[in-house]
Amino acid sequence: MFRRQNNILALAILFISCIFLPAFSEVVKKIEITGNDRISTETIKMFSDINIGDDLEDSDINNLLKRLYETNFFQDISVKLSSNKLFIIVEENPIIENISYNGIKSKTLKEKIIENLSLTTRSSYDKILLKNDKNKIISTLKDLGYYFSTVDVEKSDIGKNKVDLIYNINLGKKAKIKKISFIGNKKYKDGKLRSLIISEEYKFWKFISGKKYLNENIINFDKKLLKNYYLNKGYYDVSINSSFAKLVNNDEFVLIFNIDAKNKFFFGELNINLPDDFEPVNFDSIKNIFTQLKNKPYSINSVEKIIDEIDKISVNEQYESVKASVVENIVSDKIDLTFNIEETDKFFVEKINIFGNNVTRENVIRNQFSIDEGDPYNEILANKSINNIKALNFFKNVESEIIDGNDQNSKIINITVEEKPTGEIMAGAGFGTSGEIIEFGVKENNYLGKGLSVESHLSLSSEKITGNFHIENPNYNNSD
Repeated sequence: MFRRQNNILALAILFISCIFLPAFSEVVKKIEITGNDRISTETIKMFSDINIGDDLEDSDINNLLKRLYETNFFQDISVKLSSNKLFIIVEENPIIENISYNGIKSKTLKEKIIENLSLTTRSSYDKILLKNDKNKIISTLKDLGYYFSTVDVEKSDIGKNKVDLIYNINLGKKAKIKKISFIGNKKYKDGKLRSLIISEEYKFWKFISGKKYLNENIINFDKKLLKNYYLNKGYYDVSINSSFAKLVNNDEFVLIFNIDAKNKFFFGELNINLPDDFEPVNFDSIKNIFTQLKNKPYSINSVEKIIDEIDKISVNEQYESVKASVVENIVSDKIDLTFNIEETDKFFVEKINIFGNNVTRENVIRNQFSIDEGDPYNEILANKSINNIKALNFFKNVESEIIDGNDQNSKIINITVEEKPTGEIMAGAGFGTSGEIIEFGVKENNYLGKGLSVESHLSLSSEKITGNFHIENPNYNNSD
């Protein structure tokens, strides 16, 4: 019994010692790095963020390993601290010399596939990044309608710690949309809903259109179009619960949208709150809109129209530093809206920066601004400018960032755009009173990045050839 108590006491002392003894710590007096060939010793030291004289603990060693692995330069790293010497032993990842994409003939398709890949020639090979890139390729191909595509990757060791990567891509057949159906509490007929969306049912004569193939991005946009339609018809609480594609043949799908419109809502009481020094008479047009909308079906477009009208009045009456917000309150089947106009602190626009416009000229973008450098900063005009840039339809994505300027009362507006293709090709064939007709057209909405709209059209029949050429400059002499 006595021996057992002694054992328990010894274990308790050991446990307490482990808790209260200081953690391992040692001062680095020398750093020795081995195994590196391509990556210099100084570069490794820089990424390690360890210097002579640092007092290292176990957690510091773990963070050092994490930082070095995050560079993707190394496939294996070991670290040891002994007698004030820090030993870092690395095994470098191979360098990717060449990357091939077999099975892709179209240059445009290849560009879309490799657009967002992480691994490139002359970058370090990494198994995890390779797996992610393979999944990105499969996902991109599905977005483009190639639902039956397969991707295999080969890694070829060419010596001197270098490798070639070969993507063997089998596109397979494109996934056609055989039928588009709508289920659930949809309120409207399929024909009406089908006319609202971009996706189309496959027909053999639609040989140019890509909308007849399954495309996840287009389907997601279709869901937004459907939701906006219902929101403008009074169905404030509508939900597009899901959309899914059902395989019916070897390469044909039925695209199904599940809709729950729920109950219909109507506009109730509409009010506007103004700052004390604002003239209510300036907003009489808003009150007239309120009267017209009361008890009418709810419409998100009507709400945006009111906000736009408030913005217009605020600008025209030179209410420079204001912002508008709306508060919704649901009572039974009515939606009460209160529009709040607030004055904000006065700032000036120090600078407007534009990034990402590799094709579109900067003056084309700046022409869309309703606010300029040196002007009082106005949130309404800033948002209007962003919407104007988006409305050009030259860009896949437009992002804005408002940051503090160098002065206390100044702001800097940063605009980042992502270019997208702006050209269209149209072709068709038919039969009319003049016999067979073949039509062909080309349209470019941002010619030479100058914002010019150029369009040509050619029609051939057995009796005549007709055509036209049209060019439009919406900002002639840099003015609207």
